[in-house]
Amino acid sequence: MRLILCLVVFLICSASQAKSLFTFSNTPGPHGVGVRYVKQVDRTRTFTPKQGALASVFAKEDKRGRPLQTVIWYPAEKGGQPVRFDDYLQLVGWETDPDASPKEQARTVDAWLRMVTEGKRDAQVAAERRRGMWAVRDAVRKAGKFPVVIYAPSYNNTTFENADIAEYLASHGYIVISAPTVGLSSRWIKKDLMHAELQAADIRFLIDYARTLPQADMEQVAVAGFSWGGLANVLAASKDERIKALVCIDGAVRYYNRLMTQASYARPDKLRTPLLFLAQTPASMESTIRYKEDLSGSFISGMVNADVYLLTMYPMEHHHFGSAYVRLDDPAEYKEYTADEVSFAYTLGARYILNFLDGYLKNDAAARAYLARRPVANGAPPHALKMDIMPAKGTPR
Repeated sequence: MRLILCLVVFLICSASQAKSLFTFSNTPGPHGVGVRYVKQVDRTRTFTPKQGALASVFAKEDKRGRPLQTVIWYPAEKGGQPVRFDDYLQLVGWETDPDASPKEQARTVDAWLRMVTEGKRDAQVAAERRRGMWAVRDAVRKAGKFPVVIYAPSYNNTTFENADIAEYLASHGYIVISAPTVGLSSRWIKKDLMHAELQAADIRFLIDYARTLPQADMEQVAVAGFSWGGLANVLAASKDERIKALVCIDGAVRYYNRLMTQASYARPDKLRTPLLFLAQTPASMESTIRYKEDLSGSFISGMVNADVYLLTMYPMEHHHFGSAYVRLDDPAEYKEYTADEVSFAYTLGARYILNFLDGYLKNDAAARAYLARRPVANGAPPHALKMDIMPAKGTPR
């Protein structure tokens, strides 16, 4: 009996210490990391669900306006109990209804997890929920002024999908602000110009909000976006001169060229905002034809008056650029590249983002030199990453 009990305890401990698919091997910067959640509503716009429980809630006069759950990561004094990944997961529960009951929030979180994991890998999900992060909830702000990075999530996604990058940047002296990708009248958006411009307007709202933060250096503002957010951020920069740098994390701007031509104001030759683009492993010609990829043009190659850095990351498929999704991924899907190789590529991508922002927002010469070196000189395994640099021509067409 004692042997069986010891075996059970061993199995439980082993399961609780199971290796995660995701390992972020960067070390924190000189600052502690704080995180704060703010319930915001943009009263200049509407959000009117047509059916369901929210329809009656938002019909009330005091509920009108577009809800924007806002998460802020910021440089903080060190100390305090860091959040767990589950604390970020709980944000899913009140993305469009800040007054949802605890029971409603729990249902929403469970539904999101079932969708992401297809109802599988319960032990893996449970272990990830317990894993510690870097940020401390409502930590004491670090004195000083810091550049601002607005983070635009991917298609129909969450504020925390790249919390690891947000925490990393905050530890190195950046304020990172994010809101979920939310539709016009429901949680969900569509892949059209109207919804892309809706997210671009959210970006501008968050920049306006950043002005209220005592730490924010509003002279140094960047916008990073993953996937769909990496199209909306380019639209935002095309209208907003406050945006001084762009990071597209396998951004849709590369893949939706016809949609970009519909936005007549977004002319690539007029855009002078420097861009870092992190790209997934190239698809085969057969896959491109099969999935009818849009090869009608290239917005990025038309950015002749901006410095453009295109970092191709061969271990990375599209969803690997969201650390939340790697954490919850199916281990059986890792074949040509291991989970460790994917995690290390993600880690290197975060370093490139930091150096790009340091180079263009802080005018750091060492960071610019980092970008110019071959990736292998920056610690990348041979043939894993490839950097193409397209410097601005400096004269308008």
